[in-house]
Amino acid sequence: MSNIVDVYLLERTYDNLYRIWLQDGGNKPIPNTSDQLRISNAGTLNPMKSLSDQIIYHPVKYKILFGTSSDEELQATFKVVKNTGSNVTNAVIKTRVIQALNEFFALDNFDFGDTFYFTELAAYVHQQLAPDLLTVVIVPNQSGQGFGSLFQISGAGDEIFISGATVDDVSIITALGANQLAASGSVVTSTSTATTNTTTGSAVSGSTTTGSGSSTGSSGSGY
Repeated sequence: MSNIVDVYLLERTYDNLYRIWLQDGGNKPIPNTSDQLRISNAGTLNPMKSLSDQIIYHPVKYKILFGTSSDEELQATFKVVKNTGSNVTNAVIKTRVIQALNEFFALDNFDFGDTFYFTELAAYVHQQLAPDLLTVVIVPNQSGQGFGSLFQISGAGDEIFISGATVDDVSIITALGANQLAASGSVVTSTSTATTNTTTGSAVSGSTTTGSGSSTGSSGSGY
């Protein structure tokens, strides 16, 4: 009996280029195709399967959360109530919030097809910024979205989360009120769509992250 083995791969070269693009802009990288992944990795993975098994290669894509590079419905503002007794400047608070977000969305912390919960992110941000920060909430930018609509976000089986937020997406407020929790209605509707192909070495060199599933289908695992 033969099996179809679904393998989800996130290449380290693509990961590095994608993070550079989020930070600096330019040409948006795209993952290699299934055929390109097969050519690059079959020599390593084929000896691990049975002769009758067939490996189907799936490139993993990033799902950008927040920031102007994300989809309109995922763009948001982080509203932060600062401790009035803190001597830390607003600029430093914003920078530390973004640093905490990037740490929370580190590749090791998420799997393909995972679900994001804002309660977990808020707890981490509080832990990292205490006692300078009192409260942090996430408010969608797209008009028509209600407060709490971004508290839970699911990824597809071939997606993994990454934060696209910058200091421009953090707002320091004095207190939470109804007007502070309303969507701003300000979203970015288009970004650069130029693309470039990426190349990578073999899986032996440690340039590829893989995950596999059985013929019934499942997502892979992260680094």
